[in-house]
Amino acid sequence: MADLYLLGNQDCLKAKRIAVVGTRWMSEYGREVTRRFVEQLVGEKWCIISGMARGVDRVAHETALDFMGSTLAVLGHGVDLCYPPEHEVLKKRILEYGGLLVSEYSKGVKPTPDKFRERDKLMAHLAQAILVTECPRRSGVKITVNAAAEEGKDVYVVPGPITQNSYHGSVEIIRNGGIPVYSPEDLIEQLEFL
Repeated sequence: MADLYLLGNQDCLKAKRIAVVGTRWMSEYGREVTRRFVEQLVGEKWCIISGMARGVDRVAHETALDFMGSTLAVLGHGVDLCYPPEHEVLKKRILEYGGLLVSEYSKGVKPTPDKFRERDKLMAHLAQAILVTECPRRSGVKITVNAAAEEGKDVYVVPGPITQNSYHGSVEIIRNGGIPVYSPEDLIEQLEFL
């Protein structure tokens, strides 16, 4: 793995770490379950890793901060930049509240699609486990899930309504070995074995 560029509180790397990932086009159900799971996880002192993208990533980071938890954002560009640009306030909050920004790219390096694919793999590497809260059939989430599987890490999946296309990828992940979880308490109980 390449050298990492860090900005913020490096103690986040010493904490228990779980990546919370999902679609950028989140449903209301996805928003609700992401908030519920993250609230409980930070209550158990888990640091929430995500990619600072729109949708599930943003809700995961914001919920961790709302409940005084720790969060780590993995970026697909230099730590001095912000993408998407409307997340500048979120980026500042992460740093002000003791979070950490991590990137494989030096300052000034701009985002490109290939860099986001590498970001997705890095999230899996930094996390001890992965939680997928909403995933359509075509999604970068699967890059994180596959990278986690290659490292032998558990991938937990929140099942969704079969009427929502945004959960068809979640079903595929479960079919390929992802562990379904039906509540935050169920997940926390399983994480005790890590």
